[in-house]
Amino acid sequence: MTVGSNFFCRKLFACLVVLTLAWTVAAADGALPGGYGSVVLGMSVDTAKNALQEDPAYGYRGDRDVSLLPGENRVLISTTGVLFFDECWFQFDKDRLYIITLNLNPQQVDYASVFKSLCNKYGQPDSLSPKKSEWRDGSVIMSLERPLTLKYTDERVFQELQESSNVELTKEEKTRQSFLESL
Repeated sequence: MTVGSNFFCRKLFACLVVLTLAWTVAAADGALPGGYGSVVLGMSVDTAKNALQEDPAYGYRGDRDVSLLPGENRVLISTTGVLFFDECWFQFDKDRLYIITLNLNPQQVDYASVFKSLCNKYGQPDSLSPKKSEWRDGSVIMSLERPLTLKYTDERVFQELQESSNVELTKEEKTRQSFLESL
């Protein structure tokens, strides 16, 4: 074996160990996982950066993967993954991780396999549509979206951001909404 293939084998093995441990711990207490591997919702930006650098599932290269989003105190980390992930996004609000988006590698896994695995561990989804399946436990929303994205969302932070961004409906929108409710 070459040095490169040894490195890849060690990374693959470490990734599989982390995956197994993360899913075992989450399934044991009945709660949905708050993330994948060592990266979980609620982390600060610096803690998440350190976890991403140490976790073999991610290809985080440091601060060049970090950008600011429009709005106050919003940060986005975008990085590649290793083996099972194509691209991963980590969104922060007020220095707290509140959305983890993992685009899965279709060469390694398929939607049906991931869906079946999630159903076996967490039961049937709370909502199901052709575009996505969602599991909720009151603090985490875990969704499997098509074509092949796994997303973890801090439900409380997400609701707060939605409520704070609500804009008054126009007359036309109110009329439309009234019409739809009258059907």
